[in-house]
Order: sequence, then C-alpha cells, then structure tokens
Amino acid sequence: MSETQIPDPTDPYLRTDQTFPKLTDAQIDRMKPFGRVEALPKGASTFEHGDRRVDFFLVLKGGVEIYEGAGDRPEHSLVVHGPSQFTGEVDLFNDRKILVSGRMSEDGEVLRLDRASFQRMMTSLPDVAEIIMRAFILRRVGLMKHEQGAAVLIGRRGSSEMLEAERFMRRNGYPVRMMTLCDDAEAREIAARLDLQEEQLPVVIGRNDEFVSRPDRLSLARFLGIAVEFDEDEIYDTVVVGAGPAGLAAAVYAASEGLKTLVLEGLAPGGQAGTSSKIENYLGFPTGVSGQALAGRAQIQAQKFGATLAVPFAAKRLCCQQRPYRIFLESGDYISTRTVVVASGARYRGLDVDSLEKYEGQNVHYAATAIEARLCEKQNVIVIGGGNSAGQAAVFLSQHAEHVHMLVRSDGLAASMSDYLVGRIDASPKITLHTETELCEIEGDMILRRAGWRHRKTGDVIREDIGNIFVMIGAAPNTDWLDGCLALDEKGFVRTGTDAEVCSDCDRAPYAYESTQRGVFAVGDVRSRSVKRVASAVGEGSVTVADIHRVIDELYSGDGNA
Repeated sequence: MSETQIPDPTDPYLRTDQTFPKLTDAQIDRMKPFGRVEALPKGASTFEHGDRRVDFFLVLKGGVEIYEGAGDRPEHSLVVHGPSQFTGEVDLFNDRKILVSGRMSEDGEVLRLDRASFQRMMTSLPDVAEIIMRAFILRRVGLMKHEQGAAVLIGRRGSSEMLEAERFMRRNGYPVRMMTLCDDAEAREIAARLDLQEEQLPVVIGRNDEFVSRPDRLSLARFLGIAVEFDEDEIYDTVVVGAGPAGLAAAVYAASEGLKTLVLEGLAPGGQAGTSSKIENYLGFPTGVSGQALAGRAQIQAQKFGATLAVPFAAKRLCCQQRPYRIFLESGDYISTRTVVVASGARYRGLDVDSLEKYEGQNVHYAATAIEARLCEKQNVIVIGGGNSAGQAAVFLSQHAEHVHMLVRSDGLAASMSDYLVGRIDASPKITLHTETELCEIEGDMILRRAGWRHRKTGDVIREDIGNIFVMIGAAPNTDWLDGCLALDEKGFVRTGTDAEVCSDCDRAPYAYESTQRGVFAVGDVRSRSVKRVASAVGEGSVTVADIHRVIDELYSGDGNA
C-alpha cells in the first residue's frame, strides 16, 4: 500500500480480531468432545476448491494455509490460520461448492469436526458460535470485496445479459471479477485463448478455463455450484416459497424449532426488500441497513439452524389434491411437503410506454442497488413512483447521478411516503419532484438517450437527456403458480384467516395466516390485506410457525409414513 493510499474502513481483512479470531483454551476444551484430534503433515490437503460439505478445522499446532488458484491459475495464499484459529466461511452452512483450498502449512495437529458435529457444536456452544458466525460472514464479505475465489464475467459494457449475470452472482454472495472486451486487455487475451466469439458473450469462466456462455439463472447456478440437487423421495415438514423477509423469517423459526425446512427462491434472497439501498425504519437498525445485507444475514441464520435454501428454483404449480402436497418447479423437479408457506411476494409492475421493454435490464430498472448506481455516474436519471421504495431509490441515486427527476401521478408524496423520506427529497438539490406527471416517451439507439414526461393536467411535455429510468410503481402478487388451490381476493392476493372464511377438509376455522387450504399459509406481500412493510412481513413469517406445528400434529401425528 502506498503512503497516500487510505485503508478502506469497510475492509473486513483489517478487522483481524473478528475476521481471524483466536479461541481461548477453555473454548477449545469445550469443543473437543464434538470432533477428533488429527495429526497432519505439511502439505496435507484439508479441502479443495469445488468440494461440497467440507469439514471444520480448528488448528491446535502448526497452521492451515488458505489459498486460491491451482490448475490453470497461479496459486495465491490468502491467509494462514495458526494455533487457536479455525477454517471456514458461510458455505459450511450449505452444500455449495467452496471457493478456496486449504492445506497444512507445516506439520501440525487439528481438531476436525464433520458437518453434523459442527452444527451440534454451534447449537450447544452459543458463545463460540457467535465468534465463528461473525468470522464466517466477514470472510465471505472479504472474498467478494477482494474478488478472491471469484468467477470471471466477460461481456460487453452495458449489456443487459451481463448485468443480469452480475446481479445474480452478487445478490447470491458469489465473488465475481468483471471484465469488458473494450476496456480490458486481459479480457481480450482470455477471449483469444478460449476462442470466444462476440455472439457467445457474456461468458462466465471458472476453474481450468471451463466456461458457460449466455447462461440462464439455473445454468449459471449449476455452473457455479450453488444449485442444490433434490431427492424426490424426501418429504419436508414445510416448504417456504420465496426468500423475502417473510419467507426467511418463517425459515429461521421453522428450522430453529426442528422442522425440516426448504426455501425455494427464483432469483436471490431478499425479495423486493433485498433491492432496497437502505431500510431506515426497521427495528434495531438506527443507522439503517441495506436490503441485501439484511437478507444475507437472514439466510445464513436460517441455514445455521438447518434450513436448505434452493436458488434459483421457482415454483411452477402447487398440487393440493394430495397429501403430502407437491410443488412442481420450473426446473422440472418436484418437492413433497407436509405444509407450505406461500411467501412468493409480488412482481414489479411495468409501464405502457413504447420501446420501454427494449431497455429493461440495461437502462430501465426495477431496483436501485450499488450495481445500478454504478451505471448512473454523471447522468440524469428518472425515478417513477411515490412510495417508500421510490423515495429510498431517489435519495440513494442522488449520491451517484448528476440529477434525479422523480415522477409521481399524484399531487404530492405525503400520503404515500414516510415523512423522513419526504423531508430528504425536499432538501436535496439533486432531486426534482414532478407531481401529476407521467413518463410518455423515450428515445435511444443501442442505449437509452432521452426521455419525455407529460403533466397530466396541462399536457406540457419536458424532454431531457436521460441515462437510466427506475420504475417503482407497485407490484402484482406472484400467485399464478397456486393453480386454483387457494381463494384469492379481487387483486389476486391470497385470502387468509378470517378473510379466508373456510378451511377445506377442516373441522375448524383457518388459523391466522392459513389459507382456504389446510396447512397452506400465506405471509408477507402476497397475502391479502398485508401491510407491505418489512417488519410486518418478518412478524407474519415468524408467528405462522406455531400453526405449522399444529397442522402437522393434526394431519400426521402417529403417521410414520408421512
């Protein structure tokens, strides 16, 4: 580091006491009954890049070197864990392929815990678990920040397919190194070595020059090793469809109470909340928290308790004519489960503006995260919508864009937006609010160039150079996959509790968040009359677990086959 280079305070590698902590002798003695002590020689492999279900190693003597590379890439040492330190990061809680390799740096001795023993230890020793969990999270952040263990993504600058691949990888916590052919000599060298053609872009390159060209989400997930494999003979206690705040809360509480839990998510954990740049009114976070950070913590929490997170697997159809229920997936798989938690949320609404769809994913966005903000430097942008999501986006983007034009159809924001956001928008010289206004036209070639918006009463049209448009005008419920199993309201949201009125095949009224189908619950934004707030979604997801237990007792008590 040069003398003028200022250390990044967000770099977890600078927080060595937390990222690479040392356990006390007393803590180590309490851990020993959960594993076995092994003597290993220098160079002995502890795990290799691409392995699944690796063991946890606590160094007693000597050291374990963590490194990336090997094969076609030069090896690069990341860290050496010495006595009283331990290996691992968040992938010890799932079956994803790990990103780095480990080996003994010298003759030594380790305490080795297999996956089951590691999970028992984490449950039994909460003080140790807290240290390990914090270190694991920081290590994954470090891998992403420093692009270690990363896949290489090569494409064209501004390509919607490239942005989609980047969003998928980053939102699922996978390190990625971005390159464009026009900017990076190394990218051109790689493309020449692999004989890549323009029409193959974008490509994602892994180890040993293996690559996948223009992948869809499932192909990319399988290539990266983050997709799970299903056993169709397995029966879950509950399957949560959707990994937004409501679904993740249900998964955390269900798994922590011993229920065999699977979470299905078509894109990435977090739902619409996961795309929020900052949530400032969620209890316990006085300085705010990004939706992605909140979702990332929640998914690790669910996995810590034993829940399985399956990404990117979208539900295609619920078969409710049999028990256990079956959920058929767009991938062709199906899942059997005793109960279902419908937490599939809502999909973003679009606008009826000519050519808008041409720029979707490239210059027209339905989320405002750091990825999109990066595209807005020195540009004028438009944010459409008057709710909290639109307000958060406008404030966040104003820190990156040249100017933000905010378009709302109403005569103001007070009725639809939290007061603190209204105040920030009014106070910002980089945000202009246009009331009673709607987008009416866009212009561009390969990329968006200009846009026009019309005042709804006067008909006056303003046209300006615009680089990106953010559409945040509400959403429609994701209930098509329910296949007529449940009663919906006039807008397509799931009726629950007293609103559901009857429970099929029941001798009782539906529980608070139970639908008209016994053992099928709905929580969060997909539920009729829900409040559409992160805090309420988390509450609904957590409290419904008590009723999941009741239904399982009602239907399966004493049944050893189901």
